[in-house]
Amino acid sequence: MFISVIIPTRNRYEYITLLVDDLQNQTVSNFEIIVIDQSDNKQFIADCKHIFTNTRGPCISRNVGVKKSKGDILVFLDDDARVYNDFIEEVTSPIIKDRFDAVAGAICDPEGNYLMTDDDFLKKNNSNFIKTITSNPNSEKSRITLSFPAGCSAIKTSVFHKIGGFDQSFDPTGAGEDREIAINLFKNGYATWYNSKAKLLHIAASEGGSRDLGSRSLMLDVHSYKICKKHFSLELASSLKKSILLKYQRNFIETFYTGKLIRTKYLLYIKVKRLLSDLEDFKNQDNKVDTH
Repeated sequence: MFISVIIPTRNRYEYITLLVDDLQNQTVSNFEIIVIDQSDNKQFIADCKHIFTNTRGPCISRNVGVKKSKGDILVFLDDDARVYNDFIEEVTSPIIKDRFDAVAGAICDPEGNYLMTDDDFLKKNNSNFIKTITSNPNSEKSRITLSFPAGCSAIKTSVFHKIGGFDQSFDPTGAGEDREIAINLFKNGYATWYNSKAKLLHIAASEGGSRDLGSRSLMLDVHSYKICKKHFSLELASSLKKSILLKYQRNFIETFYTGKLIRTKYLLYIKVKRLLSDLEDFKNQDNKVDTH
């Protein structure tokens, strides 16, 4: 089976070139590398199919990459990462062996250490249940998962088309787009395997990407409500909305005790409240995009 590795990038040439170099030394060779480049100042990247676009956001980048791909399997990576030479083999083998339809890899720290223990990933102190149930294990034990980290994953191309690809309305930040894919896979009867041996070293670049296009953490909360409203009941969505607003309200109130960031926290609360209100007109329509 032929594999297409798709990497969106924006203003991170020093990182993406190292990742492309890593991909030149894999234990398998039946793959192509497609880089979708949204950078402001264009530079040439060797050893890949390098596509420039004037778009903004990782969702549209990945969908463009899929349109240009030839693979039976799609591998999605973020640009600020490094991978071992067996990564492509590990992240695709459960699909090639026809055991699973999608695979989530292990996102590790830059030294290759797992970020969590085997039981930690569902025990975070988080009132947002969407974020909890779709969190990637990122631990040593492989298992079936309800996660699909867009920067460290693989999926059958045919399945990707059937579920409709990445929802481009999540751009420009893209926050939560992979969690929506994970739930979409589950709802449509497709199984995802978390392979802890497919280790990706996340460098977590402090700039570039979508960092200047809006707060990913804030938009993840907003998009979680959107996901809940689309895939779950209106009652659950209403409850989640209240929890999200309460979190930002508490953060604002707590600033009175410290005397710091009062205006910033207040504006965050108002922004989240407005964005959530804007989604009240959101319908559970089919948000599929043309990925062919």
